[in-house]
Amino acid sequence: MLAGISTSTFYPELTENALRQLAVFGVQAAEVFFNSFSELEEGYVRELSRIAQDGDVKVLSIHPFMSGLEPLLFFSDYRRRFDDAVEFYKRFFHAANLLGAKILVFHGNRRESVRTWPEYFDLFGELMEAGQRMGVTVAQENVPRCQSYCPEFFKAMTDYLPEARFVLDTKQCIRAGYTALEMAQAMGDRVLHVHISDYDETHDCLPVGRGRLDLGALLQTLAGYGFDGGVLLELYRQNYGGYEELWESYDTILSAIRKAC
Repeated sequence: MLAGISTSTFYPELTENALRQLAVFGVQAAEVFFNSFSELEEGYVRELSRIAQDGDVKVLSIHPFMSGLEPLLFFSDYRRRFDDAVEFYKRFFHAANLLGAKILVFHGNRRESVRTWPEYFDLFGELMEAGQRMGVTVAQENVPRCQSYCPEFFKAMTDYLPEARFVLDTKQCIRAGYTALEMAQAMGDRVLHVHISDYDETHDCLPVGRGRLDLGALLQTLAGYGFDGGVLLELYRQNYGGYEELWESYDTILSAIRKAC
């Protein structure tokens, strides 16, 4: 396992500046969250790659800023829009290739949609195949506002689409009313990537080590399923004060990984 931090944790800081912060601190791994169309231009992505390489930071994953539009892009009844969206996401796949990232984090359809899970899985499978052809795994994340909010969704997806892979997000578990262990058990050996944060009775997203999350137990559970991916801190800017809280959280994650492994 590798410890890391998502550039989204610094939002609205510019993506390149966020990645520089991670490089200066010397984190093992990062996720690059793209925030605008121009950030997909090849010259810009190559600059991000240079920043990461100079800091010896391994970029494991990317996250599109289009997540909020994924219901419209991929799950409407208008097939041409789906096909065009797949073509557009190839720009993200290309960016991932330039960065050396193997995972694209996907949110998916809105929770209240009438589209059935098998219909969802079929469409997801098409996008996943497009990513695979370019060497990138489109990985489904658990998100409370999306159809992927509950453990049952991931159990069904596993049965229907054996090649599907998942991203476990602990804060999203809490917001949906589930524990991270419940979600980890539902995802099983399909977990490729983890977004980690802490929580307490009144906050669902805190720096790691500031709340009730039993990080050791979670990592041991994941390790039992063969997980060996990235465990990346992902907070919102209002969830912490100074950057020193991020570095403390990172060190806590790194220590927990060493104990779990």
